[in-house]
Amino acid sequence: MDLALIELIYQGALIMLRLTGLFLTAPFFGSRVIPKRIKAALAFLVTLILSPVVDGSNLELPTNILILLFNFLSELTIGLIFGFITILIFASIQLAGQMISMRMGLAMANIMDPMNGSSIAVIGQFKNVLATLLFLVINGHHQLLRALKHSFDVIPLTGLRISDALFMKLLRMAGDLFPLAFQIALPIIAALFLTDVAFGLVARTVPQMNVFVMGLPTKLLVGSLLLLITVPVYISLIRGLFDDLFANIDRIISILGN
Repeated sequence: MDLALIELIYQGALIMLRLTGLFLTAPFFGSRVIPKRIKAALAFLVTLILSPVVDGSNLELPTNILILLFNFLSELTIGLIFGFITILIFASIQLAGQMISMRMGLAMANIMDPMNGSSIAVIGQFKNVLATLLFLVINGHHQLLRALKHSFDVIPLTGLRISDALFMKLLRMAGDLFPLAFQIALPIIAALFLTDVAFGLVARTVPQMNVFVMGLPTKLLVGSLLLLITVPVYISLIRGLFDDLFANIDRIISILGN
């Protein structure tokens, strides 16, 4: 086989593996609803589009199988890192929904999430679907692909460099998961807490009243109304989180490129 053709195939394989890492983990792209064949076809199509514009002039064919596997793994890792960063936002949204569900008395009301094949709280699924729709409306999936394209300009093929700065950045982002979830859920949790306090005062004032029977439907009503009322605020908050997400991806690309 011609050496130039082998180098072209090798370059395409590296590009496709970086894309595959993203498609395996990122929201929407990594959804189980999308068949694996479609994902593979999409990765192959994007590889064909990117191959002419990705600089592979300094790319050298590996001399043994271990170097080949290491290079493949490094490209896959870059895509996985991008997907991991993105999925942290959606994980915090689902966690916020779980917190709200527990306060509303819906802790046991779980449904199957078709996106990842797991069982999550009803409120978590509602917020996750809303966030996914917003992600698509603002062309977040396009921005992810553009960020991945930019990564080829900053991080050359087989040019992955793992550093302490990368680990610290990823750890900080993972550590922000719970505070983000609490920030998203706080308004409704606070309102439901005040509802509990009000029923506690009623129970002390009117002991004959069955507060438990009245409390659960009231909390469901209050929680549902607040979910609807706070949708515009929630959308604005999630939009800001997505802006921070793409800024963080740019920082990660800079760290990986240094």
